[in-house]
Amino acid sequence: MIKDTIHWVVLIVVLAVSGSALYSKYQDTRPCVYPVTYSIGVVDPRFEISNATLLKNTNRAVEIWNKAAGRTVLVYDPAADLKINLVYDSREANAKLGNEIARQQSSLDNARAALDAVQEEFTVRQTAYNEKVSAINARGGATRSEASSLDRERESLNALADSINKEVANYNKSIAALNAVVKEYNQTAGRTFEQGQYIQDSAGARINIFHFVDTTQLERVLAHEFGHAIGLDHNDDPKSIMFAKNESGNLIPTQSDLAALTAVCGTD
Repeated sequence: MIKDTIHWVVLIVVLAVSGSALYSKYQDTRPCVYPVTYSIGVVDPRFEISNATLLKNTNRAVEIWNKAAGRTVLVYDPAADLKINLVYDSREANAKLGNEIARQQSSLDNARAALDAVQEEFTVRQTAYNEKVSAINARGGATRSEASSLDRERESLNALADSINKEVANYNKSIAALNAVVKEYNQTAGRTFEQGQYIQDSAGARINIFHFVDTTQLERVLAHEFGHAIGLDHNDDPKSIMFAKNESGNLIPTQSDLAALTAVCGTD
């Protein structure tokens, strides 16, 4: 009887110690207990952004969550396994094409405004010339001096008309070329593209960024993917960082973002 009692006491002690060890391990792997570390991975040169600049953008995106959490939940470590990669494919190429279309359209708008101004100048001068000719004809003809002046004005008007016609022809060629670019762009513009993704698989964890049009959009998509890295899911608030689409440009966590962050990381 005594032997059995000793046996059970030993068993209980072993289970208690084992359970404590398991609980301690669980605590250590909860989200936000230790900061998620990240580093810069492969940056395709066609993005025309340096590693140093990307790191600055990344650090600003990270600070959004660190500030919201009230502690460091993400931190840079050049040796970290979580790599930030800029992957160039048709998405970024199409985004650049869209920017080029906007630039060309702006240039053509300026050219059209200049053409309209010259056309207006021509109309005013031509009207004045015709009125002068009518007045001279009404009184019986022009003097030699008036005839010489009218000839010079007519030649000047003809030269201006030729210049305008050439500019209009060039403008129309540019419009045709732009329309061809727009047609190419529209073949892919209607598709829904991922701007970035957070991946965690047998190969490890990584954040791939596929395209962005400016610094704000880059930092927002980085913040979104870092949200996934610390355990946040998508939400239904279109203005939130963790909304599925990068549309609002907002870089301040919404109540939906903060509620999810608290649920994952807890409070201090």
